[in-house]
Amino acid sequence: MTGLVLEAVDRPLGSGRLRVDRLEVPDGETLVLFGPNGAGKSSLLRIAAGLGGRRHHLAAAYLPQRPHAFRGSGARTLTLGLDEEAVARAEHLAADLGVSAVLDRPARSLSGGERQRIALARVLARPDPVVLLDEPFAPLDARDRGRVASVVARSLEGRTAVVVTHDLETAVMLGDRMAVMVDGAVRQVGPVDEVVRLPLDESVSGVLGAGNVARGTVTAVDLPLAAVDLGEITAWGIGDAAVGDGAAAVFGAEAVTVFAGRKTGAGSARNTWPGRVEGIRPLGRLVEVVVDAGVPVVALLTPGSIEALQLHVGSAVTVAVKATAVRVVPR
Repeated sequence: MTGLVLEAVDRPLGSGRLRVDRLEVPDGETLVLFGPNGAGKSSLLRIAAGLGGRRHHLAAAYLPQRPHAFRGSGARTLTLGLDEEAVARAEHLAADLGVSAVLDRPARSLSGGERQRIALARVLARPDPVVLLDEPFAPLDARDRGRVASVVARSLEGRTAVVVTHDLETAVMLGDRMAVMVDGAVRQVGPVDEVVRLPLDESVSGVLGAGNVARGTVTAVDLPLAAVDLGEITAWGIGDAAVGDGAAAVFGAEAVTVFAGRKTGAGSARNTWPGRVEGIRPLGRLVEVVVDAGVPVVALLTPGSIEALQLHVGSAVTVAVKATAVRVVPR
């Protein structure tokens, strides 16, 4: 059997319960468990690691939220218990992650970010077909996350993985699908892009916020900005990327301005795209508007704005997003 299946999970979680009837991760897929603190993400991952509950999968390499640093050098923490082949892989990963130079230092003297990268190298070097990572980038500086994410993504290729995070950029960088957890339950599962763009209900929207994720290739760099070719449109945003890199443009629905009709120059926004309204849906006290601009673009507007713009399905509009509101993340 390949992949991972969690089923019939029912256990205490704080003052409530963690309940999951069935959650399946197909062979070779990376599933992100996303949600706020206390939602049950780490508890579910521990069950997946075989620390309680029912699960069906092959052996797993597990990175807890607070990895252990063994006594002795960083090299000992990196390699203890690994066979010769895994040690070679771990040392190669440590070099890719930028921690080879600190391996001779006492592990407990290293910074949190250095210990985390050593722990990642150790876990990813294991040959297990299933990999479980709990908040893998939490202790890392923002400037290191892109590099580390690229190494982790390459290491997960062809393996089944579950990654716990409450950070949307981490979800975009690593995830094929996303399972959003709220109050001990999985509320929505689907491709990362779709879940972010179209949350199922207010509970999911409250966790994610309505947003946009569009994937493509970097075609130009004008530091600190990069342009991502999304097919029919190009999105400029802030990010550390090189021409030819795969990347995603990530921006909140609240950052999108909508103009009625076609506008050749919509304010100062560098990203200006014509399109047509293809969906309007109340979302709490606001209204979610989905515009087909070559790629789906979601905006959040007030009911008053909908009325003032006279928007309806089929309306011709122009959407605008400032480049400073767009994050370009590696993928």
